[in-house]
Amino acid sequence: MARYVISDHHFGHANIIEYCDRPFSSVGQMDSALLERHYETVDADDLLVHLGDVAMDMRDGRETIESFERLNGDLLVRGNHDVGLDPADAPFPMLESCVLEHGDYQFYCTHRPEGVPAEWDDWVLHGHHHNNQPEEYPFVAPAAQRVNVSAELLEFRPVSLGVLTDVLDATAEPLRDREAARAYFGDGSDSATHSSSPDRNESS
Repeated sequence: MARYVISDHHFGHANIIEYCDRPFSSVGQMDSALLERHYETVDADDLLVHLGDVAMDMRDGRETIESFERLNGDLLVRGNHDVGLDPADAPFPMLESCVLEHGDYQFYCTHRPEGVPAEWDDWVLHGHHHNNQPEEYPFVAPAAQRVNVSAELLEFRPVSLGVLTDVLDATAEPLRDREAARAYFGDGSDSATHSSSPDRNESS
């Protein structure tokens, strides 16, 4: 079992295509591609921690629940577009932040990096900034000890903590996105396609 992270899928959000220059011509095409890349990457027994903005859901939480369950998600760190869902009503754990450990690394997981406690002095996993401020919020920012797991920077595929820590071990240089980091992914690359089909979460 591997643990994966990603943020900012924004299922059903038409404006995100233009805002983040996503390579899709419609919401339907985008949503299908997001699901396909997820199923190609994450196995049924893996664990997914999502760092917020699953959907564009500011009302009653139904879209967030539906989208998160299609991802077979395990833990949601609430983003600013998940506010329609009350954590008490969520059928899965929903937190404002959490800490994940892998090997010698500790990661404070939050949607907005601006919300990290001042006393935290280890790595931060976050979303929210998408691909709109690549100099300040690239995929990996070693000097700031931040990793931006917004979907655009990950080619819309979750990244495992194992691969992520391998990348952090391999370089002290900033990496704009997953493509720039590919040389450091090594044999643990998450990009291998599994034999899962888009409806596999229906039967698990």
